[in-house]
Amino acid sequence: MAWVRIDDQLHSHPKFLAAWNREPNSVGLMLFSLSWAGAHLTDGAVSEQFVDSLFRGTVRRNRAVETLVDTGLWVPNGSGWEIHDYLDYNEPREIVLNRRRAKEAKKRANRKRLDADR
Repeated sequence: MAWVRIDDQLHSHPKFLAAWNREPNSVGLMLFSLSWAGAHLTDGAVSEQFVDSLFRGTVRRNRAVETLVDTGLWVPNGSGWEIHDYLDYNEPREIVLNRRRAKEAKKRANRKRLDADR
C-alpha cells in the first residue's frame, strides 16, 4: 500500500481556499487524484481517463479541472495533468518499488531460513 501526504494546513492554504470558493468539486477531485496517483505510483501524473471516470457530465468536470489548473494545483502535461509539487512531498515510484522489493526479499529470506530450521 502506498500513502500520500496531505498537508495539515490544507484547510488554510490559499490555493485550496481559492479552489474551494470557486468550485468545491475541485477539492474533491484533488483529493481523489492524490489517492489515485499514490495507488498507481504515477509520480503525480493524473490521466484524463481517470478524471473522466469520476464525472457523469463534462460541465462539472471541466469546471473542476479548470479550477485546479487556474489555481496552480494542477499543471497540464499534454496527456492529462501533473499535481503541482507532488514529488516534493511524496516518494517517487522507484523508491516505493525498491522498498517493496527489499521487503519481499527479506520475507523470502526469512521463510527460507525458517524452512531450513525445520
